Amino acid sequence: MKFKFGTQWLEDRTQVSKLIQRLLDENGSSGQFLVNLEQGEEIFREGDELENIYILLEGKAELYKKKAPSDTNFPVLNLEPGSIIGITAYTTGRPSLTTAMTVTACTILQIPESELNELIAGSARLQDYFDELLLANLLDRFRSTINLQMELDSVNQRLQKERNELKKAYNDLQKAQEHLIYQEKMATLGQLVAGFAHEVNNPAASLLRSRETLEQKISVLIRDLEKGRTGRSPAQMFYESGKRSGYPDTKSIREQSAELAKTFPDARKHQLRIMAQIPEKLISLLTDKKVTRPEDLSYYLNYFEMGKMIQNIESAGNRISGMVQSLKSYSRSDSDQEWEMIDIREGIHDTLQLTSNRIKYYDIIIDLKEIPLIRANAAALNQVWTNIILNAADAMGKNGSLSIHCFQEGDWVRVTIEDTGPGIKQEHLTKIFESNFSTKKTDVKFGLGIGLSISRDIVNQHGGTIRAENVEGGGALFMVKLPV
Repeated sequence: MKFKFGTQWLEDRTQVSKLIQRLLDENGSSGQFLVNLEQGEEIFREGDELENIYILLEGKAELYKKKAPSDTNFPVLNLEPGSIIGITAYTTGRPSLTTAMTVTACTILQIPESELNELIAGSARLQDYFDELLLANLLDRFRSTINLQMELDSVNQRLQKERNELKKAYNDLQKAQEHLIYQEKMATLGQLVAGFAHEVNNPAASLLRSRETLEQKISVLIRDLEKGRTGRSPAQMFYESGKRSGYPDTKSIREQSAELAKTFPDARKHQLRIMAQIPEKLISLLTDKKVTRPEDLSYYLNYFEMGKMIQNIESAGNRISGMVQSLKSYSRSDSDQEWEMIDIREGIHDTLQLTSNRIKYYDIIIDLKEIPLIRANAAALNQVWTNIILNAADAMGKNGSLSIHCFQEGDWVRVTIEDTGPGIKQEHLTKIFESNFSTKKTDVKFGLGIGLSISRDIVNQHGGTIRAENVEGGGALFMVKLPV
């Protein structure tokens, strides 16, 4: 496109507007269109239908838009000399979208549309200059729109970034709150466990003391009943055998009962099941004495069952005492326990005892070699062993093998815990010690996904290191190094 005024009007529209004024001066009509306005005067209002074209010759004006719901005027565009005021309403023929108001004293060419058409029809040059001025104004508005859009986009990006930061801060705050609640629950649980352990410990100790007394009285009773016999009586032998008896599997009991039924055809089924657990030497004693009648068998088998019951009471009492001791050791909070010289193997045993219900399905391989004492917080390290072992249990499900090794390596104590689960995805190996990172997909999950993160922090506080790697053939291996 070729312009009469070249392209200079792109940067300086005032020259085009002056040429239009000069052309109007030449035909003597500019005077009737010139309007002088003071500062703060309205040129037209939002919603007005414009019948005039307004060309700003001198001064500054501004366009305003009503802002809901307060109906306050919001500045939209600053106008300089050379601007056509109300250009959108003029070109579209629709009511004005804005209100125009002078910012300083202004001189304006206010030309009715009908007269402008007559002037343009009588002057080709006026037509060219007016077209160029109109195009320059439209181009200026287009530039303003682009700049405004870019600024708006920049603001939106900043707002989005701030929104994301606020969202992250909110999520972090929420997780911190959940963590505090979790810590409070664990502190309360520790108090409850300590109280429970104390209450259970007394009846467990009483049970073991009663067992000792009961065993002594039973031994005296047997001696009294077997007076006159030299050496150990058969009743004493059956009783002591019961105290040492194990728990053969169901298949072995069935097979042995079937064999014994041939030798003791009159024995009752429950007697055969008891006899299947008795050593061969005592079975031979029964056959030598020709004890085959059910009534006679009951005499000896009752002694065996008494011994077995004493053994069960002792095993149950010791197990309760062991569980109580582990609970008392494990539940001590960090604030309750000073750093001290400890044998970390005791903490590993306590942890295995307390997690026995979760790992009872697995083959447990324990190789804890002699190691020196280390200065540590036992309760904190117990949490490390618990997190690793429970993660292994979650990974393996119902079947698997768990290997725990401990040994000294120079000035370090090394603990390795290996499972036979599916292992850790390669892309997760560098993330598993980060806060709130979890690979668990179960619908119900106890915890916050911070177990390994806390474990790492605890090990770091002890001056040690913790890392994980996959084992060839499947499974994960966690290695903890602690300074002696």
